[in-house]
Amino acid sequence: MPEDKKGQQVAEWGVNAGWSGRGNLTTLLAELERQKESKIDFVADTRHLQVLDHDDRSEKPKKDIRLVPVSDKMGEWMPRAGMPFTRNALGNLGAKLTPTVPSRFLYELADHDKTITARLLNDLMVKTPETRLIRCLDGNVRAILSDRYRILDNYDIAFTALDVVREAGGEVIEASLSDTHMRMKFTSLSIFDAIKSEREQPNWRYGGGLGNQQYLSKVAARTGGELPGGPGTVHPLVTISNSETGDGGFNVRLGLLKGICFNLATIEDLIAKVHLGGKLEQGLFTQETIAADNKAIFLKVRDMIKAAFESDHFKRLVAMAQNAQDDVIANPTTALNNLAKDVGLSDDGRDRILEYFLRDYSQTRWGLAQAIARVAQDIDAPESATMMEDLAGRLIKDEKLVEV
Repeated sequence: MPEDKKGQQVAEWGVNAGWSGRGNLTTLLAELERQKESKIDFVADTRHLQVLDHDDRSEKPKKDIRLVPVSDKMGEWMPRAGMPFTRNALGNLGAKLTPTVPSRFLYELADHDKTITARLLNDLMVKTPETRLIRCLDGNVRAILSDRYRILDNYDIAFTALDVVREAGGEVIEASLSDTHMRMKFTSLSIFDAIKSEREQPNWRYGGGLGNQQYLSKVAARTGGELPGGPGTVHPLVTISNSETGDGGFNVRLGLLKGICFNLATIEDLIAKVHLGGKLEQGLFTQETIAADNKAIFLKVRDMIKAAFESDHFKRLVAMAQNAQDDVIANPTTALNNLAKDVGLSDDGRDRILEYFLRDYSQTRWGLAQAIARVAQDIDAPESATMMEDLAGRLIKDEKLVEV
């Protein structure tokens, strides 16, 4: 068991055994195929479950926090020794109890005293029994959710989206996966326009020329050959995201890709669907059952993704970007300091944005958005990178964010 600085034992968490991070389509699809075989989803009464601070039923107790079945009827769904919680799942359970147990408190308590943590959770589970959806992966409990949670799996979403995007002449530029989210980002090189920028020179014509080359080598973006339209070229960006663990819904977002540096900025939602459905019956759920239940939803998803590549949507976003390019920032340092305070940027994040802004981009709201999007390429963690791309999009859309 690892120890903290005071020599106290801290909790170990169940983790995904496969790939995660920012990469290409091939890597993502291979991982989704692997996860499909490792998933277990079932609905159970919490009175048939117990939280233990270790597996006291084995000869060599495992020093972790785990969910253990206390009913023989659950033997086919999870092993007798139970499964370790992921950090996310422990937070899920605390949020579902009455009274709720704040996740920050629960994580800290689990790090320092697993026995008290297990006792607290068990007492509350007995006091307010509920029926819950338990989602497991790689032998770990990864989420504990409402029995009205609609399962929209990454595997089904990915293949549905790929079929539509290919029909529309699009291509994947990035795929990412974390313990809580999957994201796929698409563009179309046949749809483009140009935003004039005084910092761009005519010889900067190749895709990704100003981007992070290490990042571009990991994703499937094109980095060679001239892009249609020359300097200032922008293409539509369609971002599809989903959470299987209750950390958000299923979303299709529109944005812009700037070809010269492959900066991505997400600007507005086309689909924002929560995972809410009818009450689930107790029992084990197969992938076939989940796919059949969601057939009608995915037909609607296909229609909305097709709409994302329509020129009218793209033209509206280009107009926003041109307005941002016409909005000169007279005092970049002050504007960025104000923005950093408003959105909670770290000092390091602010300084990196300012460096790119002053060196590579026009001193406009569009240029600042591009600097923010460029910093996102330097970030390995998908969730943090997405926050920066979303911030870039907000800046394109809302001039008040940089008012001095």
